[in-house]
Amino acid sequence: MALPQLYYHPISHYCVSAERILAFKGIRYRLVVEPYHDRRRLLKATGQDYLPAWVEGTRVVTWDRMADHLERRTPAPSLYPDGQRALARALENWGHQVLEERVWRYVVTSVPAVLEGEVERWVFEEMQARARGSWEQLRQRRPEYRREMHGYLRMLEEILTDRPWLLGEPSLADFGVFGSISPLLTVGERVPRSMPQLADWTERIAAIPRTAQ
Repeated sequence: MALPQLYYHPISHYCVSAERILAFKGIRYRLVVEPYHDRRRLLKATGQDYLPAWVEGTRVVTWDRMADHLERRTPAPSLYPDGQRALARALENWGHQVLEERVWRYVVTSVPAVLEGEVERWVFEEMQARARGSWEQLRQRRPEYRREMHGYLRMLEEILTDRPWLLGEPSLADFGVFGSISPLLTVGERVPRSMPQLADWTERIAAIPRTAQ
């Protein structure tokens, strides 16, 4: 039987979250890396252009339904320990909707260096500049964005002071928030040394063996 497929791009925080969830659950699959600037293969396979997308046989599961789908498919280990589904999803949502933007504004001008090919880099810069303003201005504001990002990262450091995971055990909250921090790691930076609990937490999540074939 053919393996399920995860359509993915490494700079997407949602994609990184999905990949870490699959690693945590030990689900084998095939990773399909989509170019940032070309979604034709994704459109043909799934009928939509949003990443990540999970394809299992004839079934297409988009990100908003993926966690619950994978939880039903492979119940253990659970993404919702002790029945904490609502809290896990609330923290995951905070990561994607609030924290990720603070991280992204700081790293956005560093992202082209990790993209493949001139076309992909040009499209990325063009789209981001249209959405966020001049590339030079974004570079000049990096110190401001860094301070703001650190304020949000310190919230996580405080949560992790007396526990190894955000809810005490691994959960959807951890993989969602990790995905939101992942652009910082993707461009080659690290969690600040002043936040050792957060740094250890990111290393624990990153160390879960990948299950892509």
